[in-house]
Amino acid sequence: MTAAPSVHPVIDLASATGAVDALIVAGGFEERAFKVLEEARFHPDAHCVIIRYANNVLNNRTHFVRYLTEARKKLAEERIHVVTLRDTDIAGFSADFNKALANLPRDVRAMAVDISGMPAYLICTVLRILREHRSRERQTILYTSAQDYTPTRAEYDRIIADAHEEIELVPRSMVLEMGDNLVLDAFSGYRSQAGKTCLVIFAGYDPHRTAGVLDAVNPALLLLLYGKPGNPELAWRLDLSQRLHKKFERGRRTATEIVSTLEVSESLETLEEYYNYLIDDYDLVIAPISSKMDTLATYLFWERYGEVQLTFPIPIGYNPDNCPQGASTTYQMVLEPRRSLFRSQDVPATP
Repeated sequence: MTAAPSVHPVIDLASATGAVDALIVAGGFEERAFKVLEEARFHPDAHCVIIRYANNVLNNRTHFVRYLTEARKKLAEERIHVVTLRDTDIAGFSADFNKALANLPRDVRAMAVDISGMPAYLICTVLRILREHRSRERQTILYTSAQDYTPTRAEYDRIIADAHEEIELVPRSMVLEMGDNLVLDAFSGYRSQAGKTCLVIFAGYDPHRTAGVLDAVNPALLLLLYGKPGNPELAWRLDLSQRLHKKFERGRRTATEIVSTLEVSESLETLEEYYNYLIDDYDLVIAPISSKMDTLATYLFWERYGEVQLTFPIPIGYNPDNCPQGASTTYQMVLEPRRSLFRSQDVPATP
């Protein structure tokens, strides 16, 4: 497998964004999702694509206007492109996003994607479409961590005070209860005649979504990948995730591994190891429910092994009051051209 991209902190966002021809950003309600656009310094011919959410999240329009206003401070109106995602209408979004990319000038090559305000299914969709349009070009991925996450350390301490190995009380979360299990046509993979499935779950802090995807897939094997935060001060979150998911380790053949929630290479290496061991006998389904960087690893793995299916447990809604607070470090990685990741090099050139 092609070497995984390295993750580096961004020291100067103004300089980093000044080198790109187009920035793709989603108008999310988390403060960290706004940081890159706020600190960006575009060159005179640059473009910005803003993904607008049209759903029932409180103050949705207010959030979008904030992004649009900031972009207008830095770019001419004709260089700002808005693509709307209505609820989870990925088919409609994909058509509009494809059109927006196709209408960009041919010399717009150096493109950056800020994934900080995107849910997992949108990260994968945006990268798939962008990397098809710019298959000969590198893309820069930007991700901003939060200053404070939910649940907080104080909540964790309270929850485990009277708990044993497992935790039954679900801590407060930004996402509401499980709604649907989203399987997009583009990521549906290829199912074998054997019909035996190994489900890989990047486990986070929403066990109701884990339960939902388990019910939907009903796998013969389960692989739980627990995330170890890149910040040592957040190490307790690994313990919380493990306790919340302990009950799922019973009742079926289950393996568990610990991977970094920041270093994409660790997740890719683990997925590769299990893929090589299982793929002759099992279909592989991956559900990224943890960090956005785990979602990035999931996408890159699918890009290499298109027979793998990606599935996205979708909540019925979001509570912005419980979202991560503040904006901390922004990280950057550069993805090699899509063509270089394929086992076959017979990939059509970008028109």
